[in-house]
Amino acid sequence: MFSSGFLGTQAPFYLDVITIYFALLPFLMFLSISFAIKKQYDKHFLSQLILFIVTLVVVVIFEVGVRISGGIMEFMKTANISFAFMITFLIIHVSIAIASVTLWSALLYGAVKSYRLESSGVSSAHARFGRYVFLGMTISSFMGVAIYYLLFIY
Repeated sequence: MFSSGFLGTQAPFYLDVITIYFALLPFLMFLSISFAIKKQYDKHFLSQLILFIVTLVVVVIFEVGVRISGGIMEFMKTANISFAFMITFLIIHVSIAIASVTLWSALLYGAVKSYRLESSGVSSAHARFGRYVFLGMTISSFMGVAIYYLLFIY
């Protein structure tokens, strides 16, 4: 897990895997959303639930891995990027990620409650909030890939 990764950088293996996951996440979310557009609600619900759980697991692996690896400061030692810029970028990234995951969890909770437990369908705001989650997770994913780039490639 902490050995050199497979993307040809100094990043550990777990960061390579996580970076690829987050690079693919917007496309996987779009596929899941397409199920709802096609009125395949069971597939949409299941795929969203799986993506949410996998994303949470990936984030936990990331957090534990970074801490065991010595923290972000350890990775910053070899980066060719300004400390102030990187910290600002990280704060923005983490803020968007927390807001997006929080909204995603609320959206899933509402879907479970109304669609699964009450069999009443989802609220009219579900699609609108779903767009916000998709946008936020897409921005957060791209920012995460950019952080990898800035720390290990740039």
